[in-house]
Amino acid sequence: MSEEWRTVEVLGTEEEATLVAGFLENQGIPARIESLRFTQEPVNFGGLSEIRVHVPADRFAEAEALLASREQDVSDQEADDAR
Repeated sequence: MSEEWRTVEVLGTEEEATLVAGFLENQGIPARIESLRFTQEPVNFGGLSEIRVHVPADRFAEAEALLASREQDVSDQEADDAR
């Protein structure tokens, strides 16, 4: 029986996806990266430039909440730095 995975984040670069996947794995959530990048052309073509981060379906809500919390922490820090 195969485990179902869901896309929790879609990013523009493999580096960003690696950071997100590493963050999730550090929190105990398995993560996979799927690159749809089409590298034969020097420009991005919509969906052919997506890098997707997948997590097990049963951990999706937890992963989504962690990523939202992480984004809020970054926003709060930027606001503090601006003061």
